[in-house]
Amino acid sequence: MELEEVPLPEQEDTVQLPAPEQTTSEDSDDSGRSLTPRVMIMAARAYQREMLEESLKQNIIVAMDTGSGKTQVAILRIQEELERSDKIVWFLAPTVELATQQFQVINSQIPGVQSKLICGADNVEAWKFKPGVWDAILTNIRVVVSTYQILFDAAVSHGFVPIEKLGLVVIDEAHNCVRLNPIARFMRELYQKHKLEGRHVPHILGLTASPLMRSKLADLELLEQTLDAVCKTPNRHREELLAQVNRPEMIAIPYGGLPGPKDDVKTTLAMSRLREAFYGLDIRQDPAVLRLKSDRTERSQEALRKAILTYDTYCQKQMRAFCNRAGEMCQVLGPWAADYYIHKVITEFISGANTSTVSGDASMDEERLYLAKTFLQIGSLPPSEEPTELSRKVRTLISILESCNQKDPYGIIFVKERATVAVLSRILSTHASIRERYRVGSMVGTSKAPGKKQTILDLGQKEDVLSLQNFRKGKFNLLVATSVLEEGIDVPVCNMVICFDKPDNLKSFIQRRGRARMSVSRLYLLVENMWDQSLQEWQLLEKEMKEKYEDEMREIKQLEGMESSEIDNYPILRDNRTGAQLTIHDAKQHLDHFCATLSTRKFVNWSPYYKVCDLQGNPIDSHQPGLRKATVHLPISLAPQLRSAESLHAWPSEANACRDAAFQAYVKLYDAGLINQHLLPMRETDLVEDVEQRPGMIKVREQLNPWTLVAQAWSSGAELSRRRLTLTKDDGSCSLPFEISLPVPVPYMEDFILYWDAISSWKVSMDSDIVMDLPDGASNRQADDHTFALLSMAFGHRWPIPDKQYPIRFVSLSENISPDGVAANQFNHASAPNYLVRGTTAFTYNHPHVFVKYLPVKPPAEMVRKYFAGFEEAPHDTQWVVVRSFPKRAGYFRRPLRCHLPSSFPAKYPRVLRLDEVKMDNIPLVFGYAALLIPAMTMALESHLVATHLAQSRLKDIGITDVSMIIRAITATGAGRHVDYERVEFLGDAILKFCTTINCTAKYLYYPEGYLSASKDKIVSNSRLCRAAIDFGLDKYIINKPATQSHWRPIYVEDLIANPPNPHADRLMSTKTLADVVEALIGTAFISGGLPKALSCMSLFITGFEWQDIDVGRQTLYDQAPDDEVLPHTMRQLESLIGYTFTKKALLVEAMTHPSYNALEPRASLDRLEFVGDAILDFLVVRALYEVHDANGKPLENGALHLLRTALVNADILGFLAMEWAITQGRVEAEVFSASKGKREPPQVELVQTEVRLPLWNFMRHSSADMGAHQQATSVRHAAMREELRQALWEGGRYPWCGFARLQVQKFYSDVIESLLGAVWVDSGSLEECEGVLERMGLMGLMRRFVGGEGVHLMHPKEEIGVLGGNQRARYEVEKEGEGYRCRVWLGEKEGDKDKGECIADVKGCGSKEEARLKGAEEGCRVLRERIRQKKEEMEGKELEEGEIREEEEVDVDVN
Repeated sequence: MELEEVPLPEQEDTVQLPAPEQTTSEDSDDSGRSLTPRVMIMAARAYQREMLEESLKQNIIVAMDTGSGKTQVAILRIQEELERSDKIVWFLAPTVELATQQFQVINSQIPGVQSKLICGADNVEAWKFKPGVWDAILTNIRVVVSTYQILFDAAVSHGFVPIEKLGLVVIDEAHNCVRLNPIARFMRELYQKHKLEGRHVPHILGLTASPLMRSKLADLELLEQTLDAVCKTPNRHREELLAQVNRPEMIAIPYGGLPGPKDDVKTTLAMSRLREAFYGLDIRQDPAVLRLKSDRTERSQEALRKAILTYDTYCQKQMRAFCNRAGEMCQVLGPWAADYYIHKVITEFISGANTSTVSGDASMDEERLYLAKTFLQIGSLPPSEEPTELSRKVRTLISILESCNQKDPYGIIFVKERATVAVLSRILSTHASIRERYRVGSMVGTSKAPGKKQTILDLGQKEDVLSLQNFRKGKFNLLVATSVLEEGIDVPVCNMVICFDKPDNLKSFIQRRGRARMSVSRLYLLVENMWDQSLQEWQLLEKEMKEKYEDEMREIKQLEGMESSEIDNYPILRDNRTGAQLTIHDAKQHLDHFCATLSTRKFVNWSPYYKVCDLQGNPIDSHQPGLRKATVHLPISLAPQLRSAESLHAWPSEANACRDAAFQAYVKLYDAGLINQHLLPMRETDLVEDVEQRPGMIKVREQLNPWTLVAQAWSSGAELSRRRLTLTKDDGSCSLPFEISLPVPVPYMEDFILYWDAISSWKVSMDSDIVMDLPDGASNRQADDHTFALLSMAFGHRWPIPDKQYPIRFVSLSENISPDGVAANQFNHASAPNYLVRGTTAFTYNHPHVFVKYLPVKPPAEMVRKYFAGFEEAPHDTQWVVVRSFPKRAGYFRRPLRCHLPSSFPAKYPRVLRLDEVKMDNIPLVFGYAALLIPAMTMALESHLVATHLAQSRLKDIGITDVSMIIRAITATGAGRHVDYERVEFLGDAILKFCTTINCTAKYLYYPEGYLSASKDKIVSNSRLCRAAIDFGLDKYIINKPATQSHWRPIYVEDLIANPPNPHADRLMSTKTLADVVEALIGTAFISGGLPKALSCMSLFITGFEWQDIDVGRQTLYDQAPDDEVLPHTMRQLESLIGYTFTKKALLVEAMTHPSYNALEPRASLDRLEFVGDAILDFLVVRALYEVHDANGKPLENGALHLLRTALVNADILGFLAMEWAITQGRVEAEVFSASKGKREPPQVELVQTEVRLPLWNFMRHSSADMGAHQQATSVRHAAMREELRQALWEGGRYPWCGFARLQVQKFYSDVIESLLGAVWVDSGSLEECEGVLERMGLMGLMRRFVGGEGVHLMHPKEEIGVLGGNQRARYEVEKEGEGYRCRVWLGEKEGDKDKGECIADVKGCGSKEEARLKGAEEGCRVLRERIRQKKEEMEGKELEEGEIREEEEVDVDVN
């Protein structure tokens, strides 16, 4: 057994459940110090499994030391019984407190079935008055937890619960089942009778502490006979001997005795008043006497006579006991304690008597009122706040606490009386000498029973549960308690236990001693003197235990000597490639290291464990000589074939048998390929051929220039190809048809838009047929080339247009145009609006302008925005033309942004030219517009030619026929074209992940999830995809040059022939761009031909990996699952919840089995199916989002796609849906109503029908107590937040990121969703079935809402604050404050600068650190949005109120 140090309280048999509002991982005080004591806990999987196996063979009593995990054995056994049978499991505990605690543990670790706690407080006694109550209560209940008496009464006394309904009875603290104990009677009077008659009897599992069982052999035999069970103790292997429980030092402290009855004990004023009040009671006025007087029956008169003679009434007895208890308190604790006790009893009683509630019992109410009047006459005053007069015994106790030399004391003080707990805890928490060092709590048991009059003597302990939780979490370090804490209740181990009162018996002594198990611990016994007889008994027992411990230490030394001499000529594992070797000596360490690297998943013990037996397979005891063999068991995440290995030889030493087993297991792993040539666990580089890491930017080949090939075709006289191309203005006012010709096939271009400016645009459309029907009279123009004329119109004023061949031939089909038409006509006022106007002076020569207005006289200078030289000197009566400049560039692929520049003066006219200094074109103005679009159309044709070349060469085998799809895939966002790869890359990424996941899972059947994930990540990594793109030659086809026209110049055939581009030229490109284009092409292949074509594309780029069809991989995984596995009873309803019936039930079982589950040989855990399901989920969501269109019928933008995927595929929302997706079961509760006053009728029992939700996560099998605690705490938070989160998701306008952070859902909730998807797909082979699961789960409905135009804000607050803050960095400062967390958000902090920047948010009272960060980010976003809004309003207020927008005041900003 291994010892490991963890920052959690030691679990004694059961698990500590966190408070609902707390997060167990973040409990600390303001100083950051952990409030939870660091303790040593045992990882005892081997022993728990051993006991489980024994309990399945026969009835057993598990005898294990306190703290060794007996309850976990019971949990495993209950899980097995629930899966095998549909009968009830009944868990029994001796006390209500222990039953409550064990119910919490069972409910947290086995949430998939209904469990019920039944105790006396439920008014069980009243159930017998109504037939059928028990049957109704137990409907759908699979596990019942109760005290012993409940089962005895229900099954034996009244026969309400037939024994045939019970499948397993678990008896905690089974050593109590002797003599007239209710369970001893249950076994003798019912169980044995049924067994003798050959009728059904339940299995029996007892739990007890082994020291008690070893004390008397006769008691052990009697207990075995009574419970029809055999006592079993786990084999004590060498690991257990080496991990001895720390033994406390026992110290007896004499306190000198207490005053005797004849001693002069000081009587306080309060005690005297109390006694006077008692002696002053008039028996004739006692409520009981008055009640008997009023009843004239013979029986009442006899009772009246007896009551007057003996003073035997409730009030008299309570007052007499009160006086005696106050006297005892004074003797044991001191006069101050007596006064405090009297004051507290009177105060609490009067407070309770003054409440408006009534008991329903007239006599009880009368007696309470009578006692309250008596107490008011006493007039007790509170004693001093500081305890003053204390007894010698209390002073001795305080001295012990003062002298404790432990750095962090942590202890329990055991007392006998319940009232003493309250008073002593008050003394210790307020005493000046110790109150700073000790934080004191108190704990007593439950003493209430329905229908029973309560004593006034025990002070109320309403804070018991809270005190116990605070002690567990370290907020209290000293607990005053009764014997209730001796057994069963789980508390942290202590370094100090003080017996204020002597233990009643041997059992109490052993159990109290067992609480002090820290490394340096002490057990203090307060005795009257050192000659106390009981002290000698305890010292004798301590001596025996010490001798036993020393014997075990000697045995350890003997074993170590034996082990060193046994091994001889054992084989060696050697790798011939590297020479690495492994011997039996190192096998265990290597195996431990391998298991530790399997996964980082929480709540799972990844260490191997060993079982040792003799040659016949029987358990052995290490004390006995003989040959033995060992079997090592590895984590469930491994394939069943690799999960266990047996030692090759038999060994006298169990340590060597375990080494042998570890060696054989390592050989198995090596043969399966999970160990590399260095005999170490496989690394990522071993799994898939490594690719060197690449920088952000690398040099790649320059983009393919298709115009070189076109120029060569022109020069060789190749046959021309033609298409009709039409330019249409957005307002429909103009449409220009052209014929474009190339000496290569003219690629077809789908319609696209070219933006003239921020307002207007042109649509470019092309006929799909290459051979055109020309209009009548146009045949003679087929050989014409209007390109020169067009270029001259738009660009001739900027640079000379040579008489050379442009690679593209443009021919107007509506009008014959010539370059001679530029500036060919004199200005004509009437026709000027239809033609370009050009200047003739040196400053304006040939510059094109658009006519605005004719002016018969010269305008005032202040009315002109811009004028040329000579304007001021010109005569007033000259004629002028108002114009605006023809733009230098137009034809943007993306709409340019519009900026308003404020005018310096209110000019009315943009520009003016003298009428006698201008000319006009005789080519219509619209051709000038067309000419300015030539650069953009050339770029568009270039993209199509590049994509065509790629499709017909490197991608020929894939068969993608739609060139426009390839253009989209190879065009980077930075190129600024009308299309880019972002959307299709989004799709291709999910397809690549899905196909790689299935191929890896099917190919590496022995790989655990961690290895599969690493293999997949290496294949789909950007480094590998980047290298694949370069090796494939894809880099030269990628279009990433910005489509700007700032430096555009026309290219000519003659120049391309004379000076062809350098074939070795290179350019810089982002490595991510290269990887993205590969994924985009994969997405394109999928759109073109589904998954088969996508796989063909992957095989082209990603070589060295054997890709197989998805259906083949699915069949491989399907064949791995057995056909005959039966669905456990606990999962029978799961298929109806999912809405799918499995052909192979084993897949559903696997999907619902957490890796922590360590029952008897489960076939597999959910790890591999979760790996598959994760990829399926991502693929289905991405595919659905890709096909969605917004309210305007447009596909979703890439940014929206990513936001939606983030919102739909994350652990938070999947975990929430796993808690929401549920079936309901009926449940019946009993409400008991007492009879009316004065009526002697049985109580009324009403059955209330309710429903219980069983969400999906409840069906997941696990064996982690810590995980169960998290589940229960999360369920409490979910119940509190459920409506809030549902409203936010289904009706709200903002995604509940902060709400999810407050919910704190662990990852295993989302894991079970993904593993279920994986199981459904493997079983059905249908992605549509998986979509159906997502639909029924609610995820697809949420997707429709998010994309349905309802305006749900999805961006994560941390991401949004980065967007709103621009280039200013946000920093989150989180600190503990009180019970919650506080976060300050700083914006604008500069690295290395002492200035923190500006604090834009400060939030408090958060439940976790992550919630604090998110709430801080959310508040910061609100502040920044408000600032932006205010700034926008200020800017709008400053804008000019102009009736006419001037050209120079409008600037179109090219977003490209």
